[in-house]
Amino acid sequence: MAELRPLDTQLAALALTECNEQQSEREALIATLQIWIDKSPHLRARTDAHLLLAFLRRCRFSMEETKRRIDNYYSLRNPFPEVLCKRQVDEALMRQFDRGIHVIPSRPAGPQGPRVIISQFCKIDPKQSNPREAFKLLFMLLELLALECDIASVNGLFYVVDARDVNMEQMLQYDPFLLKKTFMLVDQCLPLRFAEIHLVNMLPSGQKIFNFVTSFLPANLPFKFIVHKKSEDLYNHLPKEAMIIEYGGTNGYQAEALDYWRQKLNEYKNYFAEDAQYGTNEKLRVGLANAWASGELSGTSGSFRKLEVD
Repeated sequence: MAELRPLDTQLAALALTECNEQQSEREALIATLQIWIDKSPHLRARTDAHLLLAFLRRCRFSMEETKRRIDNYYSLRNPFPEVLCKRQVDEALMRQFDRGIHVIPSRPAGPQGPRVIISQFCKIDPKQSNPREAFKLLFMLLELLALECDIASVNGLFYVVDARDVNMEQMLQYDPFLLKKTFMLVDQCLPLRFAEIHLVNMLPSGQKIFNFVTSFLPANLPFKFIVHKKSEDLYNHLPKEAMIIEYGGTNGYQAEALDYWRQKLNEYKNYFAEDAQYGTNEKLRVGLANAWASGELSGTSGSFRKLEVD
């Protein structure tokens, strides 16, 4: 097993409070998960120690919840291949990355976070790309955060969605079925926890479409979802040290963040090249079939709660 990164005293205390993490038990629990993966005939999952540790933290070190989330993470590839499969660090992906669709400031705000992700969906060219490709890139970056950043896996993520200059053609690409599957990925599969989602710079003309497509999501969300009338109101919820300079923060420039994560993506090029071998074979599953394999995602029922407006 790869040696786990030690946590400083402050982050270890936070990991105990937020994740129920006992430092002395981590390696034994990770080894148990690795054995379980190896003995599960239907499951082909990565056994990287830091990725499994992120899953454990997300589930507050409940072994059964962690197994379920890992199984979900790889099972969802079958009904959601457009986002979770064919994840290659190639020229097409890097062109999209260089447009600055997703920006992760290269430094956390401090020893306790938060770790922030900014998505600027106006930078998707609808003639050359689509939201599915943008989401694929986003979840590749999130997997790197799970592997590399203890602050993210302990303290969760603040996700800032900038709707500035998103036009009608771009908004209409976000169909409800895509958003429902993306929500399932975030809520039931991902090894990281979204603590808060903040929407800024939404044009009044886009509000009706936004309300329609989000009406298909569940009423009870596992994170705060706040729509800001003014982008500066964002700093009532997170420190300026967490955001890049272009948004009035102090955490470096966007170009610095892109340089940092471009290098990380290239470092993990071989990692993602191996990605096709992972997933599930439902014909080999012992016991009850995964709910998604039984068609749970075939519908788009549900109602979205009224959004909190700041």
